[in-house]
Amino acid sequence: MLKDLKNEIKEMRLSMEKMTTELNETNTILQSSLQETTKAIKEMSEAFTRTMETILTRLSDITIQMNVRDTVLKNLGIDGVLSDIFKKRK
Repeated sequence: MLKDLKNEIKEMRLSMEKMTTELNETNTILQSSLQETTKAIKEMSEAFTRTMETILTRLSDITIQMNVRDTVLKNLGIDGVLSDIFKKRK
């Protein structure tokens, strides 16, 4: 009976060691996965930021060009004429 108890305790210890090893491996895999996910999110965020900066710069350039065009047309006194020409073509 004592021998049986010792064998059961030994088996329990071996099972716990195996579980500990598997949990450590799982922890390592999860940690690596989270690091890769964090890296991917950071890269996507940086790419998004760069893209938005480019878009906003282009929109600003277009706005400036339109303002310059409107100012030139007003100074030449033909700002209403051109819009009427375009309306007639449609």
